[in-house]
Amino acid sequence: MVKRHVGFVLGRNTLRERPVWKVRVKDHQSEYDGQKFTVASTQGGFELAQGLNVNFLIGSLDGERGQKILRAVDVCLEGTETQTGITRSGGRL
Repeated sequence: MVKRHVGFVLGRNTLRERPVWKVRVKDHQSEYDGQKFTVASTQGGFELAQGLNVNFLIGSLDGERGQKILRAVDVCLEGTETQTGITRSGGRL
């Protein structure tokens, strides 16, 4: 089974002159506890905001020199990873 990691949104950074979001793992049982990851994708394309509690998968890609670069993928609001859409007050966001 694929493990989803619990964490929160740190905020925006600039990577290669491009704004990117960063998340931090907040799970003492995770080997990644306390580590920061650049967000590669969100579930359903929802907007991130600093301080949100989220969960996500950790994926990797090959860097220019062949090294593995880890990214947060399929980021979603904590507790919504099995929903097909995120709702608030009965309406879709």
